[in-house]
Amino acid sequence: MKLMEGFQRSLSFATLSLDTVPETEVRAVRDEQFAAAGRGELRPVVQEVLPLEQAALAHRKMDDGEVFGRIVLTP
Repeated sequence: MKLMEGFQRSLSFATLSLDTVPETEVRAVRDEQFAAAGRGELRPVVQEVLPLEQAALAHRKMDDGEVFGRIVLTP
């Protein structure tokens, strides 16, 4: 359960070192990710869109672990 709580609070868990992956494989995956982004195949997870004036609220939500994905602030 602690793992899920950490995930909900947007904490990072390092489980792999790129030092253990051959550079050619890292480059191939990176190239494919950029190509997929260029083709419009990647979609960000956006939890909520808030006006910039509500930035403090956005931070509270992130601190409280209420966010899965991102909060976008608009001018």
